[in-house]
Amino acid sequence: MSSQQPSGRVHYGIARVDLRLPEADSLKAKRAMLNRARAALVDELGLSVAEVGAQDVWQRAVLGLAVAASSATGIDRVLDRVTAVLERDPRLEVLAVEDLADSLDAGDGGPIGLR
Repeated sequence: MSSQQPSGRVHYGIARVDLRLPEADSLKAKRAMLNRARAALVDELGLSVAEVGAQDVWQRAVLGLAVAASSATGIDRVLDRVTAVLERDPRLEVLAVEDLADSLDAGDGGPIGLR
């Protein structure tokens, strides 16, 4: 491994999305709706997506989203489009979106002490 530090700044964004799925009448129906939502977020916005809460509740879901890019503008554009992409599916209701964008410089360890 080289002793040189990599160059470049990594911009990243994370989001927590609370959803209501009023038409889900089973966990199987909920999973089908979430799989379509996940595919849209990944395909259209390049996000990483995980269900992080309310896994056993039929009509609710909490998604965790993450994205990395070479510019802050790129992160803002992606995070700004999350609600619009999700709301294209009329079976999903976006209750809340909380997001955070930051950056990590080479060698600074960043806000979470990465090495």
